[in-house]
Amino acid sequence: MSGGMLSLMAAVILIGFWAFVWALGLLGLRTARNKYTGPALPSPLSARPASSVPGVTIIRPLCGLDSNMYSTLESVMRQDYPKFEVLFAVQDPDDEALPVVRMVMEKYPEVSSRIISNPEKVGVNPKVNNLMAPFAEAAYDLLWVVDVTIAVQPSVLGRLVSAFMASPTRAFDVDDVEAAPLLADDVRKPPSAGDVGLVHQVPYAVVCERTWGSLIEQAYLNSTHAKMYLAINAVAIESCVVGKSNLYSRASIASLTTPSPTLRQRPDPPTGLAGFAPFLAEDNMLALSLWHELGLKHALSPDVALDFLSALSVRQYVARRARWIRVRKHMTFAATLLEPLTESVVAGVYGSWALARLIGADRAAVFTLHMAAWLAVDLGVRNALATRVRAVGPQTSLPVFVAAWAMRELLALPVWLYGMSGSDVVWRGRKYTIVGSGEAI
Repeated sequence: MSGGMLSLMAAVILIGFWAFVWALGLLGLRTARNKYTGPALPSPLSARPASSVPGVTIIRPLCGLDSNMYSTLESVMRQDYPKFEVLFAVQDPDDEALPVVRMVMEKYPEVSSRIISNPEKVGVNPKVNNLMAPFAEAAYDLLWVVDVTIAVQPSVLGRLVSAFMASPTRAFDVDDVEAAPLLADDVRKPPSAGDVGLVHQVPYAVVCERTWGSLIEQAYLNSTHAKMYLAINAVAIESCVVGKSNLYSRASIASLTTPSPTLRQRPDPPTGLAGFAPFLAEDNMLALSLWHELGLKHALSPDVALDFLSALSVRQYVARRARWIRVRKHMTFAATLLEPLTESVVAGVYGSWALARLIGADRAAVFTLHMAAWLAVDLGVRNALATRVRAVGPQTSLPVFVAAWAMRELLALPVWLYGMSGSDVVWRGRKYTIVGSGEAI
């Protein structure tokens, strides 16, 4: 086969992939506009008596001090929902977070809340270790696990529960007042195959301490990450979940078998949450198991999870992104290998080359138009997600956001190459090595 024919075939394949990447990006933009720009109506569950709604245990796993901690913790105490409790989980009884927790609890004595301190360690993942005791001690089956950096608006919990209960296989409608008794904890059954088994939120980053690292991270989360996250969940052919804010059934989690090859070799491998302790990306693994093992669907909440970022240097930003690339490459190698082709600069390079090869288009002009259109889509996603939360936290100006976005796009390929070059990661000051199964040692 001649070189000309090979380049022609390559151009056809690349232009097809370029169109596919653009289709995903536009789907992400459409989903953002459809889901987050309209009014967020309160859930009918919020107005019902406590006896006729599912109770929810809100779990906040804590370790040390984090950015804007008082406000993020306070946000779950202000939920407009008739039946919930809040558990603040720590592993160290002298954790620095506890004075802040006590101030929040004192301000809201009417909310059922308590501190759980338990040093139990079932694996390498500190978050799983911290969740073991509150999972066991929760008063309700529905668990809402919210990371410490996340803040939510008062009406969020009602909408999360409505999304969880609104499954086509259920015999009742959550908006039907006459069906209210069927939602109560003493008669409600855990979700079964075909039902919604997990409700999650797309993160929307807020920067209080402005450093270039945190601004680049904000640009990534509020544009590229959100766009692809929304698109993949809209297609819904595979699980795609970030564990910043997840609502699920304790009974569902307890029934899961461990995906860990190491733990499966034991005579009596652990089930439930403990079976996910070998993985740093326990959120992704739990979601995958709910999806594949139990056949439970995922629902995306119409509310963003406000993620308050701490001050990051550019070096810390690179280390954070490389860490998760190193985790992902051992879990979904093929998808991680293709990631650079979905990034703006690389896509612009091969897309402009392919168009030049096929129709003689001017490569520089195509690349310039491609980058301008990509920025416009990303700004559209960012603006749509910000519709209901514009007054929260300091606002990043458009010129600063665009500058941070440009740095993120230019760093994407070098960060990917750095991430793919190793398997060692550092998380909360501790070094781990990610092995072939995706487990950390």
